[in-house]
Amino acid sequence: MKKMWAVLKREYIVAVRKKMFIFMTLFFPVLMAGLIVLPGLMMARGLGEKKVAVVDGTGQLRDAFSPKETSSATPKGRAREFAPQLSIEYVDAHGSATDAAAKPYLSRLADRRSAEKLDAILVIPSTAFEGENAKMMFYSRASTDIIVQQTLGSMANHAIERRRLMAHGIQPEALDSLLRNVPVESVQLSRSGEQKKGGELNFLIGFVFAAWLDVRPEGGHVHDTGLSAYGVAEPPRIEPDDS
Repeated sequence: MKKMWAVLKREYIVAVRKKMFIFMTLFFPVLMAGLIVLPGLMMARGLGEKKVAVVDGTGQLRDAFSPKETSSATPKGRAREFAPQLSIEYVDAHGSATDAAAKPYLSRLADRRSAEKLDAILVIPSTAFEGENAKMMFYSRASTDIIVQQTLGSMANHAIERRRLMAHGIQPEALDSLLRNVPVESVQLSRSGEQKKGGELNFLIGFVFAAWLDVRPEGGHVHDTGLSAYGVAEPPRIEPDDS
């Protein structure tokens, strides 16, 4: 036991003397703090009420952005606390160029001092239903409005998909029922036949441990004397054959 402790102590001292170990010891807490604080600040900027405009080139998606649909698109449970409150101004741009229809709203987006300022704009092209290369455009003042972008894009795509299905004589409700996913629950079976749930957590712990083994610093070379730095005999290491 004493020999093992001496070997472990030597390995530790060899590791902490490396410049990379000292650097990571000082830099790692700063890195972790940044990874925790920055996403929180970015998320905080995306919270609260957002006034957005939806310029619909199809002119058929008004119901998708009604207050009722906006409320149903808000996540339930604790996730609701992090969802932005959307105040949507719908613009029917059917029969006109979407770029021209969106121009005055882009001016309101750029003017932050205006009483009618906007936080974001979603432009839906007139070819959204049948165009293979159709793309919606999302305009905002900050890159942190990704939650608003995902919420508006999800609402629009959901309505577009349902319209496409109805155009082909398919009832969206029936299709949702047929295509619903069946969840998979993980169960571990021990040698005694006992069933344990939560295999994902065990996998995560094993993955972190394996990653630690992979990135831990290697010790120094052992001389031919077979003695450690503390005079304790230890078996020589076998170096891999490069040939």
